[in-house]
Amino acid sequence: MVQTLYPLTFQPIYKEKIWGGRRLYDLFQRPLPDGLIGESWDVAAHKNGTSVVENGPLAGRTLTEVTRDLGGDSFPLLFKLIDAQQDLSVQVHPDDEYVRTSTGERFGKTEMWYIVHSDPGAWIVWGLRPGVTKEGFTHALKSGGAELLSCLNRVPVKPGELYPISAGLVHALGAGVVVAELQQNSDTTYRVYDWDRVDAQGRARELHVEQALEVIDFSPEALDPNYQMARCAHYFQMQVLEKPQAYELEPRQGYQILTSLQGQARISWNGRELPLASGQSCLIPPGIGFCDLSADGIVLCGSSTIME
Repeated sequence: MVQTLYPLTFQPIYKEKIWGGRRLYDLFQRPLPDGLIGESWDVAAHKNGTSVVENGPLAGRTLTEVTRDLGGDSFPLLFKLIDAQQDLSVQVHPDDEYVRTSTGERFGKTEMWYIVHSDPGAWIVWGLRPGVTKEGFTHALKSGGAELLSCLNRVPVKPGELYPISAGLVHALGAGVVVAELQQNSDTTYRVYDWDRVDAQGRARELHVEQALEVIDFSPEALDPNYQMARCAHYFQMQVLEKPQAYELEPRQGYQILTSLQGQARISWNGRELPLASGQSCLIPPGIGFCDLSADGIVLCGSSTIME
């Protein structure tokens, strides 16, 4: 069992992607490995990437192990930074019910994006345009080209914006966008279109059109931000704190993930202090008691709504 609780920091898990880049170094001076780095899993306890504690008495233990020591069955969240230097595939994620009945996985994938950086003219795909039906979208997928693109709801973005993306919402990051993503603990993605892209060997990435059509939300409510936010709130909440000073983090039954996005941040608890560099995340485990947060920039505070 964990004897003394404290804020935990982790070693980032970097993922090379065909659409990735080096922007995480430019923004946060991250010492990146070679290659096109598309994702940094900063707080994760998934079979495809598990964070390892780097500070304090628990250094060297995985987040999966720590979660079990705390009496939890599984860690419910995953936090990552995404660097899209090319357009990401047009995709959709399934919900809990679908994955549990169809794949045997535990979690579907509802997520939320905070726009950290966007090049001039950058955009995202956030849902399908009003009036697009399952039949119409199926036909457009077969036709491709302009007919397919006309179904997508492209939205220009700028830093500081939040976009909730519940399971079932078609979405994609456009080139030149960096986001902080808070999501359920899942890595299940169904691609419906990949911009006719091929890798160095001339191979296209796998699409999952049949599964996607089974889980896409074609309801009129899908493009309602309040509807999306409410669906996200079932699993987690994300606060954007601007220059917090002695901001009191209340003890919760769930977990809290803090990420400093501009400048330095400091977390104080029980007479101790943990500094966070720009771009660094930490996990506040349940039961730690009250903590104070101070920062000279923006801090994201993501918290689990339900304890797994």
